[in-house]
Amino acid sequence: MAQKRLIDKCHYLFDGTNNVPPTADVVSIICGMIDKVGPDDVALMDDVRLSNEINNAAGCQEPPIITFKTIYECENFTITVFLLPQGAAMPLHDHPGMTVFSKLLIGSAHVVSYDWVHPRICTAATGSVSGAMLAQKVLDNEFTAASGAWVLFPDAGGNLHRFVTGEDGPCALLDVMTPSYSPTSETQERFAFYKDIPYELHPNVVNDGEMTQEQKCRLVWLQEIDEPEDLKFSNLPYQGPPVV
Repeated sequence: MAQKRLIDKCHYLFDGTNNVPPTADVVSIICGMIDKVGPDDVALMDDVRLSNEINNAAGCQEPPIITFKTIYECENFTITVFLLPQGAAMPLHDHPGMTVFSKLLIGSAHVVSYDWVHPRICTAATGSVSGAMLAQKVLDNEFTAASGAWVLFPDAGGNLHRFVTGEDGPCALLDVMTPSYSPTSETQERFAFYKDIPYELHPNVVNDGEMTQEQKCRLVWLQEIDEPEDLKFSNLPYQGPPVV
């Protein structure tokens, strides 16, 4: 099965011998294998049924509950499927130190992603954008299952991202994350959530006169926030084909 071949290849390529982002050749191989994974390979229709039951039992709360299940996890990588009901959104968040491969299995989603501007530019500790850092928009696109896999890196490709389900029903996202997230690790930062604030010239920015209007439109201030209180997840068991 496609998901078993993906796991075997990830074991071979993500062996923990180094901590640098994957090479272009590795990225191409993994994206190609992810593109071969379909809904049936991960028993996705069971997730859709369970998601409907969970959200109906919760009284169809707004925003809807996001379900997820882990297909496989080890120290070096994790493969997870997220199912977002229609009307759901994954708020703007980051993946510090991680490379993440993503592909929609069903449905559509609008994806917006950013990377930090280098060198880092921070605002002052007071004011309307206090404690924010300057970021540049990388993606602002609609994705479907036909779009294929895309990838974000620790410092490129849109490591901070937000996605919102389309109007054609739920969407399911297959993620391959390397290394695996370890919130108790002494070296790995925790995920963080952000709100984006429209760019305007700030005293910490010495001069933006050399930028075009198009470049300025891609800039935003990102301010870290607490995890949204209305963001709810439900962890589902993996009931698909055997992976070991």
